[in-house]
Amino acid sequence: MSYQVFFILLFLIFNSNTYFSQVTFTSSNLPIIVINTHGQTIPDDPKITADMGIIDNGPGQRNNLTDPFNAYNSKIGIEIRGHSSQMFEKKQYGIETRDSLGNDIKVSLLGLPEESDWVLNASYIDKTFLRNVITYKLSNDLGRYASRTRYCEVIINGNYFGLYILQEKIKRDKNRVNIKKMSATDITGDAITGGYIVKIDRVDPGDKYWTSAYPAMYQSTKAPVTYVHEYPKAADIVLAQQNYIKNYINTFETIMYSAFYRDPFAGYYSLIDVDSFVDYYLINEFTKNTDAYRLSAFLYKNRDSEGGKLVMGPVWDYDICFGLADYDDGFKPEGWQAYKHYDGLWSSPFWTTNLMIDPVFKNKLAKRWNEVKNKTFSISSLTSFMEENILLTAEARERNFTKWKDLFNPAVYTWPNQNRFSNYEDEINYLKTWISQRTAWLNNNLPSDYSDVEWLTPDLSTINFEVGKATKIPLANFVKSRTNISLINFQTLDLDCKPELIGDTLAITVQKPGNYLMKGTGLWESNIVSVSPDYKINVISTSIDNTNSHIPVTFELFQNYPNPFNPSTIINFSIPKTSHIIIRVFDIVGREVVTLMNEEKLPGSYNINFNGSNLPSGIYFYSLLAGSYTQTKKMVLIR
Repeated sequence: MSYQVFFILLFLIFNSNTYFSQVTFTSSNLPIIVINTHGQTIPDDPKITADMGIIDNGPGQRNNLTDPFNAYNSKIGIEIRGHSSQMFEKKQYGIETRDSLGNDIKVSLLGLPEESDWVLNASYIDKTFLRNVITYKLSNDLGRYASRTRYCEVIINGNYFGLYILQEKIKRDKNRVNIKKMSATDITGDAITGGYIVKIDRVDPGDKYWTSAYPAMYQSTKAPVTYVHEYPKAADIVLAQQNYIKNYINTFETIMYSAFYRDPFAGYYSLIDVDSFVDYYLINEFTKNTDAYRLSAFLYKNRDSEGGKLVMGPVWDYDICFGLADYDDGFKPEGWQAYKHYDGLWSSPFWTTNLMIDPVFKNKLAKRWNEVKNKTFSISSLTSFMEENILLTAEARERNFTKWKDLFNPAVYTWPNQNRFSNYEDEINYLKTWISQRTAWLNNNLPSDYSDVEWLTPDLSTINFEVGKATKIPLANFVKSRTNISLINFQTLDLDCKPELIGDTLAITVQKPGNYLMKGTGLWESNIVSVSPDYKINVISTSIDNTNSHIPVTFELFQNYPNPFNPSTIINFSIPKTSHIIIRVFDIVGREVVTLMNEEKLPGSYNINFNGSNLPSGIYFYSLLAGSYTQTKKMVLIR
């Protein structure tokens, strides 16, 4: 007897039971997933081996229980997934597709790209079956990967379980989070820099994680923020890799916690993919996700040679959004989620607020909203998408709500729903109205009069900079457009490289060979509202000790270059007279790390190479002591 006939017979037997007698299910316009655990109870963890068959005759075709398994017919590993959702009788499941020997195999399910890890989302608390589907579509339409979805109906051990959403599990894959694969030997050089996936979340047994050095609320002892290693997996990640990504994110948080986090050079801009954070914020704020930034909040980092900045995303788990929650003002269409922090477990990190109060970030957010509010996020577009899926799921929803009849019983509370509607139409009307109200609120709080500079990235390596002479470059090579900007400015951290904007021309004068970092800033009134990418100027780099016979007129300690750096940087200084010179490096708490120089020097300009390959990522200070003269500067090491 085939497994499929066995399932159908089981179904008919269970269908005669009064518990299931109210559901009649023989065919569907949606794919049908049939799972047989052979009498095993599905646990939370680990996965058990079961059989799964899928009937999918294609768009517009009926799928009958008596049809053959034509879209999948093999082994799976299955477990219950989720946290709060486990309280409900209709469970969510994690699935791994396997071959007959129990090895995981990559397959395409319901037209989705091949992989082995999948999720069956029960959407029990979201009675519209739309919140996750809408959110993931918004992210993908923004160009940010999120799980693709397919509706289906599910039978487990002959029991009709209802309408489900098949989703892709977040994992490293060319069709999901496309970052470099890592092995246990990737512990040095470029290889150790990525790829990684971590998440801010609860900690489950077996997880490898770390607790942020900075609580969600200032000086709180009750608001820890935990980062969980997602890739490499807990069983695979080695200590050097754990330390690398921990130190990278700790450096970001240390900068965000400091007074100079908005500094164009020493601030956070070179550590994170700012645009990815903007899109992540936009989705979380538009949906007013109650779990925003604090649970299932994913981040990833590719190798430095592949871009290497910290990216926020993918978005995940959006059942409790779009006004669903009855707690923490989740039902109100007003207010920012990024400003919410709790003196307790599972709060969003402190830096979600710091980003929002940075005029550079806030203006980027306003610009992005005004770009998409009448396109991807438009009410008409979302309404059309909702109506399409409402029609698609109509008959499956009727069976689902017959099976789970208490969902529209006003006398029964379904956590954490604010409303107790008696029918699906009221649920949909509430959702549409809430989205309209949220859109209006965002329009008022992300106005169209934002400030912006659209920066360009010219290849300065092709330009011949002559020492002592001004090299003139049209401003149009750096700036494509500007909106509500009162002043454009360019600056470096080194006195030997001076950019000066004269009309529509940028004149750059280099006094001696070396490597220089230049940044552009856009100002509105007195505030920096836009920061350019890094502009690197290389003029016959040299490593000689005494680099200039010209005798300086003052003592001077210059900003190191590059900064941030990995693992080495150049520290320049000048002295006007013969002096005993001491150059020291200190960590953030003031402990001396190394003495780079302790000797007498003749008048002149000098540079020292500092190599931090044996030090962890973080903020360091370097100081020049020459007789009674002393000066200290900051630098950032990113490993």
